[in-house]
Amino acid sequence: MSRVRLLRFGLLVEGPSDLLFLERLIIRQLEETLHARALKATEVLTPCETSPVYSTAEPKALLQAATELADRCDVLFVHRDHKEIPDAHGLLEALSALPKRAAAPVLLGPRVMTESWVLADRAALTRVQPAADLSAHPHPHPADVEQGSPAPGHPAHPKRVLANVLKKARRSDPGDYFARLADEVDLSVLGKLSSYQRWLADTDEALMRKKYL
Repeated sequence: MSRVRLLRFGLLVEGPSDLLFLERLIIRQLEETLHARALKATEVLTPCETSPVYSTAEPKALLQAATELADRCDVLFVHRDHKEIPDAHGLLEALSALPKRAAAPVLLGPRVMTESWVLADRAALTRVQPAADLSAHPHPHPADVEQGSPAPGHPAHPKRVLANVLKKARRSDPGDYFARLADEVDLSVLGKLSSYQRWLADTDEALMRKKYL
């Protein structure tokens, strides 16, 4: 019997709350993808490799941290909110030029921000927090969460919407629910978002480059 192949991924995030949601989400999506299409049985190693340096760091420090992570991983996800995606292209180009054994880099850029993906599955919000107030959720369809780039004080700003939805549940700390929601969110619902589709396509490309698919 052939041995199970291992996959270790790294993740650079903009902040600690992003890690809570994105790590669990990536694990689930990788496991689903590999179970369905891997060239051979593959196990996703957990927890992922991370860095104390955030993806918002100044370029030199970020490149050093990303290079160190890439040396320990097979695939490296770099998280940037949508408006910062152009700033990440130089980093991805530099990582792509690393030796072949280094991680394949993938940009993970939710539109507008991580909270947009958090808000996409309305049913998951109520499963995790039964007191969630969906009347404060202005987006009836998943793809609506990606519309526009509202300013922080705007009623449709994702962080503000999420705070209003969870106000009656008395939950304001992402640590209370981000990881649980990442386990509950329907991946097929997220698959309706253009930014998630882009990330899936780029992840597939990285997995093929590393010959997992």
